[in-house]
Amino acid sequence: MRSRIVLLSVLCLCCYTVVAQQEPHKNLFEKYSRPGKNTQSNKYYLLELNPSAPQTAKNIISLKAYRKLSASLYIIDSLLLKKIYYGKNYIQHLVSANDIWKLSSLVEEISNSKKSREKIFRFHILIADTSFAGRLIKMPDLKDRNISFLEGQNIISLLCSYTEIEKFFLKEDKVIFIDAVDAKPKTELGTPGYDLSANKINNVHSQYPFITGLGQHVSIKEDYYDTTDIDIKGRIEPSPLASDKITNHANFMATIIAGAGNSVYHAKGAAWASSISSSSFEQVLPDAAGYYAEKKITVQNHSYGVSIDNNYGLAAQAFDKSANENINLLHVFSSGNSGNASSTTGIYSGIDNYANLTGNFKMAKNILVVGAVDSLGNIAPLSSGGPAYDGRIKPEIVAFQQNGTSEAAALVSGTTLLLQQYYKSVNNNSVLPSALAKAILINTANDIGTAGPDYKTGFGNMDAVKAMDLIKAGNIFTGNVIQGGTQNYSLHVPANIALIKVTLVWNDTAATVSAPAALVNDLDLELSLPATGQRWKPWVLNSFPNIDSLRSPALRKRDSINNVEQVTLENPAPGNYEVKIKGYNLPTGSQKYYVAYSLDTFASFHWQKPSRTDFAEARKRTILRWQNTFTGSGSIEYCFADNNWLPLAANINLSKNYIYWNVPDTISAALLRIKIGNTYFNSDTFLITSFLKPTTGFICGDSVLVFWNKLKNIQRYQVYQLGEKYMQPLSIVTDTAIVVAKKDLTDKYIAVASILSNGITAPKSYAFDYTKQGAGCFINSFYADQNGDAARLNLALGTLLQVAAVIFEKQDIAGYIPIASPAITGQLQFAVDYAALKTGITTFRVKIILTNGQIIYSNPEAVFYAAPGQYVLFPIPANRNNGINILCASPNGEIISLIDLMGRVVLQKTIIYPRQLINTAALQSGQYFYRITKNGVKISSGKLIIL
Repeated sequence: MRSRIVLLSVLCLCCYTVVAQQEPHKNLFEKYSRPGKNTQSNKYYLLELNPSAPQTAKNIISLKAYRKLSASLYIIDSLLLKKIYYGKNYIQHLVSANDIWKLSSLVEEISNSKKSREKIFRFHILIADTSFAGRLIKMPDLKDRNISFLEGQNIISLLCSYTEIEKFFLKEDKVIFIDAVDAKPKTELGTPGYDLSANKINNVHSQYPFITGLGQHVSIKEDYYDTTDIDIKGRIEPSPLASDKITNHANFMATIIAGAGNSVYHAKGAAWASSISSSSFEQVLPDAAGYYAEKKITVQNHSYGVSIDNNYGLAAQAFDKSANENINLLHVFSSGNSGNASSTTGIYSGIDNYANLTGNFKMAKNILVVGAVDSLGNIAPLSSGGPAYDGRIKPEIVAFQQNGTSEAAALVSGTTLLLQQYYKSVNNNSVLPSALAKAILINTANDIGTAGPDYKTGFGNMDAVKAMDLIKAGNIFTGNVIQGGTQNYSLHVPANIALIKVTLVWNDTAATVSAPAALVNDLDLELSLPATGQRWKPWVLNSFPNIDSLRSPALRKRDSINNVEQVTLENPAPGNYEVKIKGYNLPTGSQKYYVAYSLDTFASFHWQKPSRTDFAEARKRTILRWQNTFTGSGSIEYCFADNNWLPLAANINLSKNYIYWNVPDTISAALLRIKIGNTYFNSDTFLITSFLKPTTGFICGDSVLVFWNKLKNIQRYQVYQLGEKYMQPLSIVTDTAIVVAKKDLTDKYIAVASILSNGITAPKSYAFDYTKQGAGCFINSFYADQNGDAARLNLALGTLLQVAAVIFEKQDIAGYIPIASPAITGQLQFAVDYAALKTGITTFRVKIILTNGQIIYSNPEAVFYAAPGQYVLFPIPANRNNGINILCASPNGEIISLIDLMGRVVLQKTIIYPRQLINTAALQSGQYFYRITKNGVKISSGKLIIL
């Protein structure tokens, strides 16, 4: 009773009157207030806090409110109202709220359009508890609406019209937010192709050979991939969430992330031993926590987008909640391919080339959004950029792409799997938290474009090997800070350091949907040198909605909008520095955080490509890459096994970090070195080689012949077959062919690699399906072409191995007789002309005699010929259902008639073609006469039988 009296008193004291209100507040009150008298039965209220309210009260309301409309305006329920008002004078204005506050800006637009109200959209509905979901599923009016319920997030998803939303959902007290997706998700990649060296993933494979992604599990959220693809064989986790639609794009993503390189060297992905699962992106919300847990998913790749949507909607909130619910799961998103577009909503509306991330879900704080650059680090014009709707830095990093940000995200997803495996291996099998993975990737990214962070490239271009090296060095701090608390970490900086970089990341509490700013818990990062009293704050971008402001370089100041903060310091003085983490404003009371740091040295040079796992293809143009802190120029040389150094290029611009090389025509191990001043920096030993081109020679009853081109100076070859997951060694041979017993083959895919004189095995050839090479048992094809009274017989062999003789034969009365036996001089193609065709059918075949005396025959090939003025009917007898053929040299309007024993003409046709099929299905079985006439004159006749 007391609580009801207090509530009524509150309502009386705080009746809504607009007096001296600022226009934004006035508009919001008018928009969201419920007309009429306030009563204690109202469920939701529009509340304006008094500016003098203490921060603790503001924090409570910020966490418990259903919606934050501005820094002081909230939608709250009656229970929270009693809690915050009891004995306190914190309320400036209060009014009962109508139901419009439940709608996102997109749904409001739909509701205001007569045309859109009846269209079908996918709506996402946030509910207060699960009881309403049970009632909803039983509603007969909403059957066949593709309804699903995301447990843990309390989100209902369904296809319906806004009219139905208004009828069934808007007035329900259990419904607290309604959002919509106005476009189907689409993939963000145009063509396949990628280069692992652009982000140093090749260096990880070389320097950390045991880190392959083994034991890691990734989910690819989009359409399904082809499960028969040999590059992901044996590592597919069945998923009930997978789409029933298979696309090439999904296959590209699976290959970039986890391809084994079975089909070819270039199909090797970043984490090539990891396991993959699939989840359809028909529903652009995170999956249930149970799916991630059951499948052990620690990375989910999202290479798709919808329309530009600049607000903190239900999808953004859901992904933030998902990250907090699954602290070891990193959601990796492509930024989008709308980099030349502008937003039509939010404070950045109409600003070209900025704030064009493709999807509300990319506004989340606890995910990693990836933009795209080309292989030389230039920003891709179509790569979508930030800021996020509230000015936060998006994308956080960029990576290489061929033609779309999908690929960039996939490379980051694959690299994250490698980091997770390595972190476990050096931390007693502890799992890498997603916020720490994010901190490591951001801290080790190489700054490109505008100095410091920017809204196009975030914090820089991903550097996979530097990320691994940071874990190896243990350059990580982690802690939990409380409201107003400070935690300090010592950081010793030796001499010869060119750059200190420190990055703070935390997974923030999800904000209320449509919050004006997404940040809830605000931490501060600072670097200091106590000996001198100097302090350095993080880099903060100008988020003012103006093109010049968004382009301006970052400044050092306190960051109050991002949950990623970074401090860098060039040319630091040696000494003992301090990294300070402060809990500036923590409505939740405390916050877990992660810090990654690095110390880059002067006078450093690292070859990026080639690494020891790379190869250069002979006679082709390839790119050489390096990373260094030198300026000026240098010269590059190369050598083979003889250690005779040869010039490659002089006066190389070191800061360019790459050069193209026309690879010599050789097969050899090779080495590069660059001379800077008087110092040489050598590359790893790598291979120059050529691809072998194997094919099937024959497929006989119990054996298969595979042969390939001979490579100069190569004496041995390694033959592979596809195993359970990867290509496995089958045999080493010294010839350029191998006959394999079918019983020894476990799969139909075969590949071959050359073995150099030093024992190093070169990259494998393309793996091929030996059953699909058009090969028979020695004979690939045999056919005959007729030209007048002559026939040309064409033979293609799969191999000459063990072939002693090739004999062409013609069928005669006594059987087959030889007509030609061409010499075998190394060719696989044979052609023989036979110029004595007689009217009728002539049948040919080929006889192959092997060195062991075995004889192999081709299938017979028939040639049909009629001399001028002659006509041939066959077969006789004819089957009534198969018809009868007639041959003539040059048809010229002749008519064939079939006559039964009663003298009746039962069929009559004009002869049009040299070989013409006459349909006899309508005739009865029996004996007939035929007569061929021209201009009414009989020119041929005979008897035939139809069965």
